[in-house]
Amino acid sequence: MTYDVLVQGIISTDIIFSSIPKLPKPGEEVYCGSFEFTCGAAYNTAVALSRLGMKVAVISPIGNDFLSHFMKESLEAEGVSTSLMLEVDQPLRCLSVAINYGGDRSFLSYQDNVEKLNLADYAKTVIKKTDSKVLHTGAVSENISVIETAKKKGMYISLDVGWDEEWLTNPQLDELIKMADIFTPNQKEAETITGLLNPLEAIEKLNKYAAPVVIKLGEEGAIVRHKNATKKILGYKCSAVDTTGAGDVFSAGLLTGILKGWSLDDSVKLGNYCGSCSVQSLGGTTGSPTWQQVQQDFFEPSK
Repeated sequence: MTYDVLVQGIISTDIIFSSIPKLPKPGEEVYCGSFEFTCGAAYNTAVALSRLGMKVAVISPIGNDFLSHFMKESLEAEGVSTSLMLEVDQPLRCLSVAINYGGDRSFLSYQDNVEKLNLADYAKTVIKKTDSKVLHTGAVSENISVIETAKKKGMYISLDVGWDEEWLTNPQLDELIKMADIFTPNQKEAETITGLLNPLEAIEKLNKYAAPVVIKLGEEGAIVRHKNATKKILGYKCSAVDTTGAGDVFSAGLLTGILKGWSLDDSVKLGNYCGSCSVQSLGGTTGSPTWQQVQQDFFEPSK
């Protein structure tokens, strides 16, 4: 099968608490007003893409424990192919607890270690045997060879990055960014990478490494720099409940527009729309829109 997008990365189980009256002190118990048990990380982009009508497969390790079974079944229920996942015969629990309180989020996470697990080597083997238009992956050092393999097959490289302050200031990251066909950090990540505390200045510097660059601004939308021009694409105003995974869902909308041959501006608009849908529910994909919703509520792209 030919896929539209291969999503490479770790999948987590997400436990999300919200509507918290106060944080418990040692020895106290506090009941929150809302809760969700779902999946996150690479799951968010893969599922959001599938809901938008894309053919998607995930390249990710999966264990034999209850949480791994839950993640795999959830992916399959959303129409995402799990045939390319790396199955390991041991528990591989990856869990994050998100606490929404005081207008911000805190996370408590855990991940089982697997000896001799080399996801990059496995991903290269899979990519060599699989046809896909896009590889969506993270800007981590071990992915250099993975991206090189995908580029040799003519895949479009969509590169995102997570928060790791030490890595974001590592010069090796610049080499990864140069390999991308599109790079999509958020504002804090972009400013940390460049050392410039202004998104307009940061995107101009990043554009020297990769073209185009899209900096996510949350509810404010996104800044796009392409062909030596910078433009702000306004976001969609909404009442945010939980921003966990919204950037991942944004990426799904962006890539869907690109795959449909839309202009970059309209693709970013679709990303903004998808991100705004995401934040209105607990969990990245709980409120992620279907293509039918996009057709009903969105816009007709520019011709």
